Amino acid sequence: MSAADSPASRLGSAVHRVLEWHTGGGGELAGLAAAAADAFGAPADEVTRIASRILASTECARFFDRGQLVWAGNEVPVSLAGAVQRIDRLVLLDEAGIPTWWVLDYKLQHRPQELAEYHAQLAGYRAAVQAAQPGAQVRSAFIAGDGSLIESA
Repeated sequence: MSAADSPASRLGSAVHRVLEWHTGGGGELAGLAAAAADAFGAPADEVTRIASRILASTECARFFDRGQLVWAGNEVPVSLAGAVQRIDRLVLLDEAGIPTWWVLDYKLQHRPQELAEYHAQLAGYRAAVQAAQPGAQVRSAFIAGDGSLIESA
């Protein structure tokens, strides 16, 4: 079994999909989780549990609340060193009158703050957004499976 087809990878893909569908107004969470779990061969109860924690998190909820979003996109393509990569979630919020772009990367099974390659990847995404939005405030963070937001400088 390849890493791309591991149980952790399938679970991560299912949670990603639920978060995408949920923010698109696609229905109630349990139904979305069941459909995504079925599509990726992941346990529905675990998909529901992780997605629920993220969406209910006081740190993360604003990134999925359509009432607080100025703009939002999932799987946003960016070019880094000549290769196309995808930002898991990119949002624009009005933070106390300051338009702020947030580059968000889901890391559901790891402690991303401990892995230098994750910080480098997120820094590349942040630089790409900053280049596309010169002068704008751009911040970046990991969203962990426990619902915590881990900002990366």
